[in-house]
Amino acid sequence: MLKNMTVIALTVVAGCHGSSLTPGEFSRGKIKTADGVSITYDVRGEGSVALVFVHGWACDRSFWRGQADVFADTYRVVTLDLPGHGTSGTDRKVWTIAGLGEDVARVVKRLGLKRVVLVGHSMGGPVALAAAERLRGRVLGVVCADAMHNADFKWPPGVAERWLSGFESDFDSAIENMVRAMFPEGADDSLVQWVIDRGRATDREAAIALMRDFTNLDYPKLLSAAGVPIRAINVAPGSKGGIPTKIEVNRKYADFAAVLMEGVGHYLMLERPAEFNSHLQTVLVELTGN
Repeated sequence: MLKNMTVIALTVVAGCHGSSLTPGEFSRGKIKTADGVSITYDVRGEGSVALVFVHGWACDRSFWRGQADVFADTYRVVTLDLPGHGTSGTDRKVWTIAGLGEDVARVVKRLGLKRVVLVGHSMGGPVALAAAERLRGRVLGVVCADAMHNADFKWPPGVAERWLSGFESDFDSAIENMVRAMFPEGADDSLVQWVIDRGRATDREAAIALMRDFTNLDYPKLLSAAGVPIRAINVAPGSKGGIPTKIEVNRKYADFAAVLMEGVGHYLMLERPAEFNSHLQTVLVELTGN
């Protein structure tokens, strides 16, 4: 599998020279996958356990700005731009969640990571689960951030298509409407606009195709096939955009547990990073012992 990957760049930035990284420093790399799409990733820290942060739909690796340096004190931290997002490539003919899972798995293998926790926000949750299935023996657990609420959920007939048609007809407006609906009242408007701007920068063909695939996923299969403990840090029902997390439903398919954050929106790791990080650290101690 690694023969199908070509390293195209590795640039050490932020004053880092050599293999040892000190706080605030990181190395940046790019790889090419078998179908020729480039993936950009950053690596921080030197821990024996690696945290691989997977962003959500129409986001990028900068959405983990409140976590990357913090957790690099203890762990090796990898943040990446999924293909179709950020500075990664867009030249792919077929866009699927499974394909993104393979992309994440390739980065993990390329970096030689042996003990990994995958952390996925929103769409990054199922992407992380798909990657875990491909990384047997390397993944200690998957942490979902406002994702995987109810494995038995089914879209009512026609609803997904009507929703997707809005992105097809006016992508910029649909992104703005979606993002604003996912923040609580009184949210920092500069943060809201920052998320909107990054959403609009996403490759539209990739974004729409991935969202279409997302609405048709087999969530019970994703949960059970991951083969590792799955933990969620989700938005509590009643919060803006909060979707009920059906813990007992998900437990039918996997070792699943969740903690719920009150009064936040969908981008909880950006809105209240200290609280999110505290919950994440508790989960990481459980999964890794660190």
